[in-house]
Amino acid sequence: MSSDYYFNKWNRTLACLNSLIELDLDYQTTKVHDQQCCDAARRLSGILGRYIACYNDALECLQHNLQVQKTVYIADVVKAIVARILELKGQSRKLEGAFYQFLGNGLIEDKLTPNDVEFSGVSTKYKRCVEINDAIMKAFQRAKEIKEEKEDKKGEGEEEGVVSRELKEDKWWEDTEETVKKVTRRLDMTEVYEVEEKISEETLARKQKVALIQAHEKTRLITLMVIKQKQRREKWTKELQGTLNSSARIEMRERGANLIQRYLRFYFELKRKKLKDCKRDELLQLRLCNKPSYEETLKEKDLKMRQNQLHEDYEKQRKVFNEQFKNSYFERKHEDIAEDIRDNVRNWFQKWYNEVKFFYDIPKEKQGGSLLILKEEVPSPTEWREKYKVYLDNKKSIKKKTLWQVKWEKQAEKEEEMMLKRKEMKKKKLEAELLKKMMKNPTLHPGFKYPASNKTEPLIKAIKKYYHNWQELDKEEFMFVKEKFVKKIDEENLIMNVKLEMNKIADMDMRQELKLLKRALKNDYKRNEEQMPEPIKEKAKRKKQQKLQSKVKINENIRNKLMDLAASDVLKEYPCKDFKDFLGDANFAGDSIRYNTLKPALHYGAETRAIWWETCRDVSHGFKRILLVGPRGCGKTTLVHIMATVNDAILYELDPTQVAEENGTKEYLQELVHSVAVCAKATQPSVIYIKHVHELYQRKVPPKEMNVDVIKRFFIRKLFKKIHRRDNVTIVGTCTDPWLSRSKQLLKKFPAVVLLPDTSYSAVYLILRNWVANNRIVPSDLDIHSLAYVLQGYSFGYLVKALDDFLTADRIVKIAAYGLTPQTLYQYILCNENEAKHDYKRYLKWYAEKTQWGKMESKRIQDDKEFRALVEEWKEKMEKKKQKEKKMKTFNSS
Repeated sequence: MSSDYYFNKWNRTLACLNSLIELDLDYQTTKVHDQQCCDAARRLSGILGRYIACYNDALECLQHNLQVQKTVYIADVVKAIVARILELKGQSRKLEGAFYQFLGNGLIEDKLTPNDVEFSGVSTKYKRCVEINDAIMKAFQRAKEIKEEKEDKKGEGEEEGVVSRELKEDKWWEDTEETVKKVTRRLDMTEVYEVEEKISEETLARKQKVALIQAHEKTRLITLMVIKQKQRREKWTKELQGTLNSSARIEMRERGANLIQRYLRFYFELKRKKLKDCKRDELLQLRLCNKPSYEETLKEKDLKMRQNQLHEDYEKQRKVFNEQFKNSYFERKHEDIAEDIRDNVRNWFQKWYNEVKFFYDIPKEKQGGSLLILKEEVPSPTEWREKYKVYLDNKKSIKKKTLWQVKWEKQAEKEEEMMLKRKEMKKKKLEAELLKKMMKNPTLHPGFKYPASNKTEPLIKAIKKYYHNWQELDKEEFMFVKEKFVKKIDEENLIMNVKLEMNKIADMDMRQELKLLKRALKNDYKRNEEQMPEPIKEKAKRKKQQKLQSKVKINENIRNKLMDLAASDVLKEYPCKDFKDFLGDANFAGDSIRYNTLKPALHYGAETRAIWWETCRDVSHGFKRILLVGPRGCGKTTLVHIMATVNDAILYELDPTQVAEENGTKEYLQELVHSVAVCAKATQPSVIYIKHVHELYQRKVPPKEMNVDVIKRFFIRKLFKKIHRRDNVTIVGTCTDPWLSRSKQLLKKFPAVVLLPDTSYSAVYLILRNWVANNRIVPSDLDIHSLAYVLQGYSFGYLVKALDDFLTADRIVKIAAYGLTPQTLYQYILCNENEAKHDYKRYLKWYAEKTQWGKMESKRIQDDKEFRALVEEWKEKMEKKKQKEKKMKTFNSS
């Protein structure tokens, strides 16, 4: 059933993509013109939203695809969609001059919701080898064992110390004044056996869970007891007053039963309608109806595991079939194929000798070998003859010139090319300056054109490639097109691969034959006393040789370093998290605020998730450095865990504030940084998480306990130098008080800055809603709207922790008996004096003044304000001119 569903969904996705590409190409070819920037941005955001929706559908089809051969073609389409999405994001940033995009108004026209535009995941994932995964698992196991051993030793040492202190005996044989003066004290056995009970974290957690279970059971018994007491009292009062009704007659009972049936039917109709409305509201994200049960989540996990296992099984079956078919075909046909290739090349030799009496060289293996001869991509004898004549004429002309003349001519050609380039650069510069002046003039403003794209052609090619290979098979809709693999396709590809392999073997033989033929031809020309044609010397284009990064192999040294890092809590085990775990809605009015009020609009959780999707995708595309800026507890660690989970990366954590005085030496830090860099390269993709980076760039002199200069030199400079730009390593730094640090130096090391959003009303509402849904004891009618409005500005982490700590065993019993009011919860959150609302305006000010995108956005807003002022002045002038013309007309008429 799942294969049929995703087969049909993939076909629908391709149809949507084709219609979207047609619209996109239509905008590009007709060069759609918008007079205002907001209209152009709305058009771009609408196209971008539709591409993101198609990407989510295509990625879901790719992840659930059970047809092994289609995976490559679907992955190519998804890759092309991602390239177009990134291009559209760059174009909208260039148009709006802002880092964050708000797609609210653009989605309305295309009938999309913000939920449709949420990125579901990353398409490309780097697969690590089994040896590295085993080494990491062993390192974590060894670290756990070391920690347990340390805890056991500490416990034993404390017990021995207590007993030895209490059981000290007086030395009676030492007859000194001190022993005489000592008063004999009676031994108290209770003091001897008073040992402090040491409780581990696991036992504490277990005790807390037991206390919660007991509290829930107590609340259940209390509620039952209160209800029974109330019912008994009512019955007793009725008996005393003589108002207790006697049992009804049979006729009345039947009539009552009919009434109950009628009303129950009506009640269940209303209930069905309510459930229907509830499901509709849940789809529209207006409210949460039912919490997903634990069994449903387990079923989803089992389904994913089964699908992955099925895909792996089908891959193995395909490999076995391919190997068997290839071996059998090679044994049967390899001699015939080789002989056919040799015959074709010999015929080619004969043709060249008959027409030109010369033998053209067989192309090299890198260029394609004798396969180019079969494809007829090698020059024919007549073409070669014309080229050879031109070659001889050039050779004669060069012989007449000196070396200096040839050199001077080449220099003159280069200078001409440079002059043309300079002219083009000047022309472009003048056009840009003219455009700037026109943009500031209301009468000459050219408007905004839809930008051309370089990424639509690759997307069209990927879709055409899929249709070329699978369109006819998809129409038949048999089982092997939806699941497993089609043997016919593999057989054709395997036959082609065997022929290519035999082509390489036959090339070696034909090159030897060519040498013999050339030798014989040379002798013939010598015998006839004729000059043999020379091979045309063609200058090969030099390709820039990229330095290949040697992959680090896992050895005992790296295994030991991984164990040491895990034991010192640098190599971290992190919880698996998804983009949905970073809570927050979209700013629906962001684009309207930006263009109507000419103020920077605040980004919320959805915009931050969209930016973080880009950064997560870049983890497997080379070395990156990112700075997360925001108040304490705003979700920086959550974003790092999302990045590591989505890319299946290894997480290394460094904290300058946690470096002890003993470990602040150069030798220790050098060894730590070296081991982190080596292990991060070996376990790519990897994320290095440096906490509290701003502490290393403080303006004020820090306390003497932390040697800032030494830690900065090793944690920043040395670590960055050891990682190559092609290594799939991402360094993420966090900053809480950026205005207290040297921003210029900090941003030089971390050029990409992500400002985390403020805890707005929508974010606090989502936290409270999840808390109410996850805890059954909390009443569902609790007024969380007013609480969310009041608790804006408190950090995300503090709110989550405070809500979890609020539900103690005593409070659970009180909530069951007396209920819960918003005032009690609000007072509990306010009681912590250390936590207060943060001033988010300071973060916005620093971002606007110091970062690149903040400066661009503030400059763009200032330019828009100036342009609006000019437009208003121009309108006033035009009105005055019209009034003057009217007056002149009236004066002339009079």
